[in-house]
Amino acid sequence: MRGKRVLYFCCLILVAFISLLTLLPSIIIGGLVDNVLMSEANITWLERILQITAESSAADMLVRYIIAIIGLSLFSTGLRYFVHLATEKTAFYTRGRLQATLYEKLQTLSAGFYAATPSGELIANLTSDTAQVEVFFMHHAYLWVRHAAAFLLTLFLLFYYSGTLTLILSAFLPLIALLSFIIFRYTRKLHQRLRDKFSEMNTLANENLGAYRVIKAFAREDYEQEKMRKLSGEYRDLAIDNTKKMLRVHTPMHLVSRLMSIFGLCLAAIFVIRGEITVGTLTIFNTLIFSLQAPLRSITALISSTQQVAVSARKIYDLYQTDPEIENAAHLQSKHGRIRTVEFKHVSLELGGHTILKDINLKVESGKTLAIMGPTGAGKTILISLLLRLYDPTDGQILINGVDIRNIELQRLRREIAIATQDVFLFSDTIDSNISYSNPAMSRAEAQKAAETAKAADFIERLSDGYDTIIGEQGIGLSGGQRQRIALARAVAKDSSVIILDDTTSAVDMETEISILQELRSITHKTKFIVAQRVTSVQDADEIIILQEGAITERGTHQELLEKDGYYAEIYRISHLEKEVEKNG
Repeated sequence: MRGKRVLYFCCLILVAFISLLTLLPSIIIGGLVDNVLMSEANITWLERILQITAESSAADMLVRYIIAIIGLSLFSTGLRYFVHLATEKTAFYTRGRLQATLYEKLQTLSAGFYAATPSGELIANLTSDTAQVEVFFMHHAYLWVRHAAAFLLTLFLLFYYSGTLTLILSAFLPLIALLSFIIFRYTRKLHQRLRDKFSEMNTLANENLGAYRVIKAFAREDYEQEKMRKLSGEYRDLAIDNTKKMLRVHTPMHLVSRLMSIFGLCLAAIFVIRGEITVGTLTIFNTLIFSLQAPLRSITALISSTQQVAVSARKIYDLYQTDPEIENAAHLQSKHGRIRTVEFKHVSLELGGHTILKDINLKVESGKTLAIMGPTGAGKTILISLLLRLYDPTDGQILINGVDIRNIELQRLRREIAIATQDVFLFSDTIDSNISYSNPAMSRAEAQKAAETAKAADFIERLSDGYDTIIGEQGIGLSGGQRQRIALARAVAKDSSVIILDDTTSAVDMETEISILQELRSITHKTKFIVAQRVTSVQDADEIIILQEGAITERGTHQELLEKDGYYAEIYRISHLEKEVEKNG
């Protein structure tokens, strides 16, 4: 609310003032009844303000009372317009800032957080939870102040006109307070259950939208629809159950407020008969007592809706208070510059109680190529993720130019590393914007050069709009190989010291892969890490390592590994056998 706090709190003060203005017409009408209709010459502070005396004519009094009522109505309407406009602007402003702040927070959180948190929960944080906060500032805070001010001012005015009658009516207040406390304690759990179910529905919807190809390929539309119907039904049943439970406490509150009004009216009538108050005062009492019903009837819904906001606010607070597992150290060493050497010294990693990497020792000099092979689940992708500090090693060190990677500023580190993965993500934008993602100011010529290196230029130029072709969400409309080549072009285009290729050519044919690798070999100023399953992808690397069960079991050049006759030699023989089979039909 920075920049809007003073305005907002001034508006809340004005809300209390408007509540007073809303009650004044009932006092004016009471004076009108006594002085005009009943001719009782009841001159009070109000009449003195309106310059009405016992000698004033009935017509003059009536005109002054009517002008006062119309004037108050116009003034309060103008104030109400200003307050509504200011509070709603503040609410929209606050929600916008809150969403931006939460989104910034999400950008700082580590890979482990995203792995453990359902996407639907994060979407709910950014949308429905912030919407609840917006509604609170727009309506709920306004209503709390309005009803609280109306309640207190009404009690004050009732006590002013008849302290005895007000004290008798105050016997209802402990019961009202008890019911309010029950509602307060009762509603949070109900809204918590409803909010959690909403998050489940968000997660399922998000998964299904991302997996529509798989769902259609396996003809599981009915199954997924049934899952959503079930969740939607559970959400509906919870909402209905909440409504029923709320009505059980709302109905007694409503009944108490009605009884209080009826009882107060009967008492006031008795006081008139006994001559203790005037008919005008009875009119004022009647209006004020009924004015009490609005805050009393609204308190159930207001407490319930505020508790709903409290549940969302807690979710937002928990997200905002989440500390990233990976963050900058207190004392950074900023003199590392471009990456010249990368060294893993006795690096081990445990995730979720499982050992992923064991005692990894590597050193890669500038411009060299390290290839990483191994069976599925051996830890290849996790190993290169350590270089980006998506995770930190449990033991050991990763050194960049001799400096521990944890002492290098994260943004500077990641700016020096480009990556293209098998699991490609492309943005819903032009091909040119996807390639130049690391530098939006990149020239078209530079983007084209990167596309040529990735062997993507030919198919891009055949598209109707060329580099200005809009890619659909997640690259829809492009083949897997085309998406991989655009992702590779994006990595090549980045001005980085290191380039990581994680099974980047798995979806392209052998001929295209060989052409891409030849182009990559010409990039001698970048250190390359290549994760692959094909021997053709790694055989020209300066060093090849074999990862098995998180440990390096073989290392050397292509020829040295063939001579060791281990895992690498076996993969080489299998690949040659496949070629022979393919050649012979």
